[in-house]
Amino acid sequence: MAGISSPGVGSGLNVQEIVSQMMSLERRPLQLLQAKASGIDTKISSFGQIKSAMSALHEAARNLTSVDTWRSKQITTGDKTAVTGAATSTAAAANFSLEVQSLARGQSLASGTFASGATMGAAGQITLQKGRWDASGTGFTAGSSSPVTLSISATDTLSDVAAKITQSGSGITAVVVKGAQGDQLLVRGNETGTENGFSMSASGGGALSGLAYDQNGQTMTRTAAAANAEFTIDGLAVTSATNTAQDVVPGVTLNLLKTTTAPVEVSVGTDKDALKDKVKAFQEAFNKLNSLLGSLSAYDAGKESGEQAPLLGESVVRSLQNTLRGMVQQTLGDGSSLTSIGLEMKLDGGMRNPSLMLDTKKLDAALSDPVKLENLLAGDGATEGLISRVRDFAFAANSVDGDLSTRTKGLESTKKSNQSAIEAMDTRLQQRQANMLKQYQALDAKMAGMSSLGSFISAQVGQWNKG
Repeated sequence: MAGISSPGVGSGLNVQEIVSQMMSLERRPLQLLQAKASGIDTKISSFGQIKSAMSALHEAARNLTSVDTWRSKQITTGDKTAVTGAATSTAAAANFSLEVQSLARGQSLASGTFASGATMGAAGQITLQKGRWDASGTGFTAGSSSPVTLSISATDTLSDVAAKITQSGSGITAVVVKGAQGDQLLVRGNETGTENGFSMSASGGGALSGLAYDQNGQTMTRTAAAANAEFTIDGLAVTSATNTAQDVVPGVTLNLLKTTTAPVEVSVGTDKDALKDKVKAFQEAFNKLNSLLGSLSAYDAGKESGEQAPLLGESVVRSLQNTLRGMVQQTLGDGSSLTSIGLEMKLDGGMRNPSLMLDTKKLDAALSDPVKLENLLAGDGATEGLISRVRDFAFAANSVDGDLSTRTKGLESTKKSNQSAIEAMDTRLQQRQANMLKQYQALDAKMAGMSSLGSFISAQVGQWNKG
């Protein structure tokens, strides 16, 4: 609304002050409407917080009841320094012993010593070919990949040769090691397994003649032969080209870390750690929503009425809270409940509102029978599980026609009507102020005129009296 800017003239009447005071009374209904708008905005925001927390509860309940959660598998081993692993949901529960005789490795070559910084002395080529060496290390069978040929110049140093090998894209890398006797070229295959050995041919003479390892000549030393991992599962011999053995046991990946001197027990079963984490996530999501519902609707006799919780008196909030608390205290037909697995509504540290507490010892005991636990929480196909009920309730509450959405829409409609009333009243008050200002300005002008006339008459009367 525009401010008042016209002072009185002539009469001394303070038009601005008079109109301002009268308009402050006239604006009171507008201020009430504006306060109501602020309250509606606060309620809409509060319901938004509840919807967000309800969505988080639905997600936590959905995760806890999904088939993937209950079919997820976990591998435990008797020696995590020797073998670890992972399993897919298709893996069957199993127990077996594993012994690692040797780990998979890649081929490595070492050259003789060269003077530091010495060049090749002659131009030529190095050809790298991946493949398989026989047991004696003299017969080589080329693999399916094409050979890689590198051009070497006479001025290339050993470091230049190493760089060209590493950058060749052949899957073979090289490095120069500076020792007490001189420089040595170390060449290594990046992949493990007997099929990933390699030959290294050199042509052109000069120092290149000392960089060969193929069937025609071996001026380099093989420091490690490419080899498969060799291990046994319950006495059955198995090999793997890498130290990550996949699907030797269907659905299971074994990470071989070192050789063993005794069998290592391996167990494939329900992923109890993941289940425990999801139960805790559900507990946290429930308590966050439960606490939010309580704090947003709580009555505090010690506060002024204008400072009370924004959703005090909102029946939908109390209804949601009571329903949710009741749902986590329900039982199935056989009498089983969430209390039996350690989830129970209790007062927490003197708090007025109870929270969903978790007894981890009870939960650990319940995890020893995953099928029974799944039936309780997710259902068995014939009977809906207790957490499934919470999941469905949370979804319905947040749906387009759910209690939260319906109440929010009602508030938004009220806000719209209130805003229309504010705009209409503001328009009326602006017109009222303009009219009032004109009236008092006219009064001010009349009073100024009367004051001037009075002064004239007084002056005339004074003159008459002198005469």
